[in-house]
Parts: sequence; structure tokens; C-alpha cells
Amino acid sequence: MRITSSSTTSGERVLLFIGAELAVFAILRITLFLHPFINLNLGVYPIHHLFIGAFALVVAVTFFLLGFANRTLILLAGMASGLILDEIVYLIVTDGSDIAYLTPVSFVGALILIMITLLITGIGYHHAMRKKVE
Repeated sequence: MRITSSSTTSGERVLLFIGAELAVFAILRITLFLHPFINLNLGVYPIHHLFIGAFALVVAVTFFLLGFANRTLILLAGMASGLILDEIVYLIVTDGSDIAYLTPVSFVGALILIMITLLITGIGYHHAMRKKVE
């Protein structure tokens, strides 16, 4: 299913994306605050949710490039972005332990990255709407 201007507006697509990104971020942070030692492992290898998000984003972008852009893919891209952005600072500036995920630097770093993407999305949307009017 391709999105056309009659099926979903740009504003709806933006809200779907940022809503999914924020929801995943909030759910992850709350869940891992309440249960800090929950881990996904493949054998002895820890699978961080950044990797799951990266894979999901590659899938979404691939379908976008093929001309598909439905609500499900927009939600998938937003969720994937939330998964990725939540762990970037955590994995770069901490030792990657379960307890380090709960540190202020991990939370604030993720929050800053989320805010940057919201700002970029908002500016892009505003620019697209101004161009549409002209």
C-alpha cells in the first residue's frame, strides 16, 4: 500500500513517526528501570536493542526505497529510531553494563538525541509545508 496525499497527510505521518519513537523510548526506560537486569542474549552474546532497531530501520528504509510507505512502515521506522537513539550514548560513554543504562548520562544523552530528531523532523515538516504553499 502506497501512501498518497489523500490517505495520510504529512502531519499524520510525522505524528505517527514521532509518536512511535517517543512511545518506544518511554516504554524501554520504564521497563528497564523497573527490571534492570532483563537482557536478550543469543548464546553468550548480548543483543542490545540498538541492534534490533538498526535491523528494523534497514527493513523500513528498504521498503520506503521500493515505493512503499504505509502506516506500518512509518511506525516501524519511528520505533526503530527510538530503539537506536536510546542506546547510542549509553554504549559510547559507559561500560555497557545493566547498571550503567540507569545512569543520568545514559538517560540525558538519549533524551538529547531524541530531542534532536524531533527538532529535525519538525523543521523538515515546517519547510515542506512552506514549500507546498508557495
